[in-house]
Amino acid sequence: MSDDSAPEPDWLDEFRDLANRKLGDGSSCEQIHPIVERWFRGLMEGEPPESRDSVIQAMSCLSTEVLYSLPDDILNPLLEALPEDDLALWIEHVLLVGRAFEQALQKGELDDL
Repeated sequence: MSDDSAPEPDWLDEFRDLANRKLGDGSSCEQIHPIVERWFRGLMEGEPPESRDSVIQAMSCLSTEVLYSLPDDILNPLLEALPEDDLALWIEHVLLVGRAFEQALQKGELDDL
């Protein structure tokens, strides 16, 4: 297991500097945004990833847990604007997109990143 607090070796500076020169000064989001946007549009136009019933149920439970762990100053205005079920469904949707993103990364669908 690696120690994340250990300093990077000096020889990595050369590669980091080269990458920064080639990629420019923009944020990494600006650099990869078109790739992620294309993937996201494809996901939204298609069907959600296949899931076992137990996974779907777990995602629903997790969305409820996330909803009720929100701080009151965030949760209350959201509940004033949306019914509780709609808000839980939106959180579930966000989790589903995250799951699909992880699957796409594992399958190599986003290797251009």
